[in-house]
Amino acid sequence: PRGSGNVTRKSGGVRGMLSDRGVRRTLVTGSLQNTGDSLYQFYMPVYTHAMGLTASAIGIVLAMYPAAAFAMRLVLSRLIVRFKEERLLAYAFYIGAASLTVVPFFRSATMLASISFVFGLGMGCCGPIVTMLMFGNAPEGRSGEALGLKMTVNSLTKVVSPIVFGSVASAFGLSPVFWINALMLGTGGFLSHPKTKI
Repeated sequence: PRGSGNVTRKSGGVRGMLSDRGVRRTLVTGSLQNTGDSLYQFYMPVYTHAMGLTASAIGIVLAMYPAAAFAMRLVLSRLIVRFKEERLLAYAFYIGAASLTVVPFFRSATMLASISFVFGLGMGCCGPIVTMLMFGNAPEGRSGEALGLKMTVNSLTKVVSPIVFGSVASAFGLSPVFWINALMLGTGGFLSHPKTKI
């Protein structure tokens, strides 16, 4: 609905904003989505190279993700109307988790490209929905601050996750990285439900 233009700016720091359950849930799910996305884009090329795929094949596998994400953005508004934001976000997380779970079982470029496309279908709508939820859950007059907090948390995950998962990959190989990443995305799907308390 159209705003009045006379918004009373509410004061309060980060602690006050984090006291809102919707903001906390969106921050957590957003950080899980960002971590899952970043790890996929880093470790999928490493995995496909280890499988002996050519540079062209690796490029095709990686290109399937943004292609699917682009296609998903074209129909995202209709899906939101049908399923609502929280439910659609949960479905997207589950699709992403299922895709990552099966990655270590395939070596062919065709199958990995298909998995990458399915992953893109799921994760391609997570980012916009998380931004919408953060904007909608922010206290009145503090939406910019809430989005800035989201970007800060995302930047922190981009610093921490490569260090943590690099250690995991060095110790146990690439497969556990995909499975742990899938577990995180599945957790994000569970936390996306409105009734989940954080």
